[in-house]
Amino acid sequence: MKAKPVKLIKGEGYVACKKDEATHLTINFPSPAGLITLPVMIGGTRKGTNNWTWDGDTEKPTLRPSVKTTNHSGLCCHSWVNDGEAEFLSDCSHDLANTTVEMLEVN
Repeated sequence: MKAKPVKLIKGEGYVACKKDEATHLTINFPSPAGLITLPVMIGGTRKGTNNWTWDGDTEKPTLRPSVKTTNHSGLCCHSWVNDGEAEFLSDCSHDLANTTVEMLEVN
C-alpha cells in the first residue's frame, strides 16, 4: 500500500480506516521527507479547507496540490504525487531534484 487512509480520533491519534472515512492520508516519500500524514478529501472542492484532494487510490495515489516539506535542518522536499510516483521539483535541496521516483510502501 502506497497510501494509507487514516482518520484522526481525539485522544487516540491517527487510526487506520476505510478510504471513504479518511480525514488524512499517510504516504512515504523516497526522500528526506519520508513518512508524512496529510489532511485529505476525496472529491469536492478543497477551497478554504487546507486539505489535499486525493483520488482514493491506495496503490497509485494522486494528490493535489503539490507537497512541500522543510525539515529541521532546512532541507526542502517539493513534489507532485501522480499515479503512485513522486515527481521531485527543481527547488528540492536533495539529490532527487528533477527526478520521478515510485512512492514507498506504508505499513
